[in-house]
Amino acid sequence: MEIYVVRHGQTDYNVKNIFQGQIDIPLNATGIQQAKETANKFKNIPIDAILVSPLKRTLQTAQYISEVTGVELTIANQLIERNFGDMEGKQNRPDWNIQMMLDYNKNYSKENIEPIQTVFKRIYNFLDEITKKYKGKKIVLVTHGGISQPIECYFNGMPEIPDFEHLEKLTLKNCEVKKYTKK
Repeated sequence: MEIYVVRHGQTDYNVKNIFQGQIDIPLNATGIQQAKETANKFKNIPIDAILVSPLKRTLQTAQYISEVTGVELTIANQLIERNFGDMEGKQNRPDWNIQMMLDYNKNYSKENIEPIQTVFKRIYNFLDEITKKYKGKKIVLVTHGGISQPIECYFNGMPEIPDFEHLEKLTLKNCEVKKYTKK
């Protein structure tokens, strides 16, 4: 089985370093161009399924991949970005920031944020399901930066120190593609 994980293209919130979370905003012009370029990477890969988060930015990105591959999109609600609670639509604050939110062991839930361990469990359960369902297939998952971290950990293990410094570097960039193989 081959799993291609794609992070959505750029949004205005990405540029402004604003927590998007589950706010449903579209790609900006750069993001649309990134999505088109990323879709072309799949031109000669026989894809069996495209599973996508239900948010606009991922749906837009996935639509370009669908057009290139001829494969219909399937909404996978489990791929939705982490809920950043009261921080959505805001930038870092001194008392509440991304360093705190990305500390697996501390598992913060202040400000109505979805705890990181809950996110990891959601993604691990989802990956357990799809690796059985799509065994021997080639699939594309179109998702978010915060979801790319648990996907990486699922396939390659949790960092020895699962804090901001070690988890943040696992985050895919806008429209970056990472391939995983599962037997």
